Amino acid sequence: MVREIALEKVALNLESAVREIQDHRDQLVVVHGGKRVMAMIPIDFYDLWFAEREKAFKYFDKLSSHDMHYTDEEVESDVEQAIRETRSQDGNM
Repeated sequence: MVREIALEKVALNLESAVREIQDHRDQLVVVHGGKRVMAMIPIDFYDLWFAEREKAFKYFDKLSSHDMHYTDEEVESDVEQAIRETRSQDGNM
């Protein structure tokens, strides 16, 4: 469960917040001055996110290492087409 919690409350009882995350698999979004400033999540959520992030970066590195020769016009045309298709699917013409 994702729940917002005031920074002051976390500061007063950090141990309780950590226990809540460990025991209940909760995700806490810390709010300070009316703004969401950070998230507290179970470590395995973080580890999974980080592993997926690393895979994505390796994938993009492989893509950039390929010798792809596209003109600026070809790239711009493909982007414009993707935008049109996305907007038509969403009904946002």
